[in-house]
Amino acid sequence: MISILIGTGFEEVEAITVYDILKRGKLDVELVSVTGALVVSSARNLEIQCDSLLDDNDLTKQQLIVVPGGMGGVKRIISSPSAKDFLTKAMDRAIYIAAICAGPLVLDKFKLLDGYKFTSYPGVQQEMENTDTEKYYISDKNVVVDKNLITSIGPGTAPEFAFKLLEILAGEEVLKQIYDNWWGNEN
Repeated sequence: MISILIGTGFEEVEAITVYDILKRGKLDVELVSVTGALVVSSARNLEIQCDSLLDDNDLTKQQLIVVPGGMGGVKRIISSPSAKDFLTKAMDRAIYIAAICAGPLVLDKFKLLDGYKFTSYPGVQQEMENTDTEKYYISDKNVVVDKNLITSIGPGTAPEFAFKLLEILAGEEVLKQIYDNWWGNEN
């Protein structure tokens, strides 16, 4: 299962683009609320009906956990003890974790980012306190993959980020099929 963590104030494009592309690849994807309520408002007040609550999810069934940006959503995830426990255990088990835009800040606050090459929305790395950003921050790539961590810059790179996740989880053949369909390319 793939869980996209949703907190009040999440960035719509980053969460929904990943959800859409992975669903097109026939992967088991859920929007997972960290708020305790299934209906969560985005950064621009779009209400989303999540599939489940974080506390109801089984870590042993996870293939990938996605942390979208949107500073409100990021702050909500950071304030969730359940999210910290879930992500910490996932990292310990080398489950794929993906974070986009301000999402890597969650991993920094939970002390899970240091030692991994990553990217984020420009300026977010300056808010990090637990990561050697001079050594690990990559500014010239839209998507960075380092072991089980995948990161990306922001809303404009959401499709590229989602396609990289699809490639990692479903393989190149599925990626090509969904990519070509997404862009209207003839097969």
